[in-house]
Amino acid sequence: MSSFATERATESNYEDNPSAPPALANLTPLPELHAAFTTHLNAKSIDEIIQLLSADVRLQESAAVDAQGLQGKEQVEHKLVQVCKKMGGLLQNATDEGHLMKDEVTTKTVLQLKKGMIRLTVGCSIVWFGGLIRLLILEKGATESFMIDTTPPPLQSEEEGAEEGPPSSLLEPFLVPRPPSFPPPTLTLKIQSCSNLVNAPHNLRPINPYVKVKLPSGTRHVTKVIKLNKNPTFTDAESNGCILGLCLNHSDKTKVDSYFDLQIMDWKPVKHRLLGEIRVNIGEFKVKGEEEEMEYSVNMRWRKDATGLIKLKAKVEDMELWWRGEELKARDERRRREEEREKEAE
Repeated sequence: MSSFATERATESNYEDNPSAPPALANLTPLPELHAAFTTHLNAKSIDEIIQLLSADVRLQESAAVDAQGLQGKEQVEHKLVQVCKKMGGLLQNATDEGHLMKDEVTTKTVLQLKKGMIRLTVGCSIVWFGGLIRLLILEKGATESFMIDTTPPPLQSEEEGAEEGPPSSLLEPFLVPRPPSFPPPTLTLKIQSCSNLVNAPHNLRPINPYVKVKLPSGTRHVTKVIKLNKNPTFTDAESNGCILGLCLNHSDKTKVDSYFDLQIMDWKPVKHRLLGEIRVNIGEFKVKGEEEEMEYSVNMRWRKDATGLIKLKAKVEDMELWWRGEELKARDERRRREEEREKEAE
């Protein structure tokens, strides 16, 4: 595999698959890695593809292979064998580089397949971890909207133009009293309702919806299932509400809780079905713990022309970030007053 990085990073522990190899050091630009992956996919090079899988890999939203939420190397390998058999030798643009998204870890491309007179598009989205694949999404029949960049930008370690020192510790003296310590940042959510939910056209049974909340750091919450209702209202206080700790500093930027995902699911006895999902940027909310009512439109997965709605209440409490903002405002105000006095003295 000369087209991939060969140096390995330090050994890491993985929750999903502890026996997985450590991540490859990312010595090759991610768009080039993306192109190499699709080249191997087209050539049915299973061994090369498997070497790219990280321990936390997931094969999701894969209409091409009718798979969702698979975890673990063996399951993903089994499905990728099926994918390679269907796609191998049919890709018209297998060597196209992936487009790097603004989060700097995701690449996307729309693959063009052709067999005789039949043409098909498959959206390919990869979230990378070093030189390995953390998340793989193959979306059959992808449209132009697949390439829209909805990823959050990476958090910067220092604010532009900020004073010297770490972002969380300004130099003394302080104009706003600083407590000796700050409580950990938290996100409080209360899922209120969903409406206009739509199931797959071939599935005529009623919907049993519930909502799943996911943070990049791995924290999750699931509401109670509301049976037989396409416009559910979540009234159970214990399940519809949650307080989640936020991880805002992590060496792996993909695990920084800068956003959360809301997935509207349909409960089934055997395998639950994803109806629609949306990513919410935590930066939308104030940091002083003021509860805000929000509502978001959600594109229904099984009906491209259908849009659902989810309503919730959210509250972010990050007292250290709030204190820093107040301290900077106080210093700006002091600087403004000093400039006014200088002008008057002239």
